[in-house]
Amino acid sequence: MRVNRRTFQKSMIALLVAGIYSGGAFWFARLAHSESRLRPPGAADEQAFLASCIKCGQCVQVCPYHSLILLDADQGLAVGTPIVDPLRRGCYLCDLLPCVLACPSGALSHDVTEARQVKMGIAVVDNPRQCLSYQKEPVTQTMVDRLIAHGNQSDVEKDLANQLNAAVGKPCTLCLDHCPYPDKTSAITMQNFIPEIGKNCVGCGVCAELCPPQIIRMIPRKTYASVYENLRD
Repeated sequence: MRVNRRTFQKSMIALLVAGIYSGGAFWFARLAHSESRLRPPGAADEQAFLASCIKCGQCVQVCPYHSLILLDADQGLAVGTPIVDPLRRGCYLCDLLPCVLACPSGALSHDVTEARQVKMGIAVVDNPRQCLSYQKEPVTQTMVDRLIAHGNQSDVEKDLANQLNAAVGKPCTLCLDHCPYPDKTSAITMQNFIPEIGKNCVGCGVCAELCPPQIIRMIPRKTYASVYENLRD
């Protein structure tokens, strides 16, 4: 069957429109799932953050724990923007928050100057009976080696590695011991050998990173009140 020029043109336009629509749906679908991204300290709400971040990578460069990574091209509108993947490396709430200071666009608010002002999200403990402390199982070298593999380049990372190695053979309280919040017991405690999240948890992800059975997860951009009131309902 012969296709005339007009029919061909109409077909190509239809294909182009379909492509634009599906591509747009892809990008906006990524945006719709953006609340699952744990952003660096000082980040605004997701849409404002995406509008402000210029994807310069300065925050990634200055992070001494190498906690920040840039999203890949398959992340739609968020490509090139920084996140914290807590199972890879939590945010250690460094003094002076160098990631915030390095941000030239205001995507990370310079009004956030200390750990107590950080509001990244909130931690939740799933399957608490799998906690090593509850099971009375010690920290093993294999567990520590896996954690050290998250990074051991900077001085602070090497110091963390030494502290983790010192925990081998001891009861596991890594989540509490390494919580970077200034008053850590207001952010996390051990109750009946199970970690309990406190009202001052800022969702930094360190407890999730260092939990050997990985029973702690972060809920980005949520508060203690919103999450734990819902859990109690």
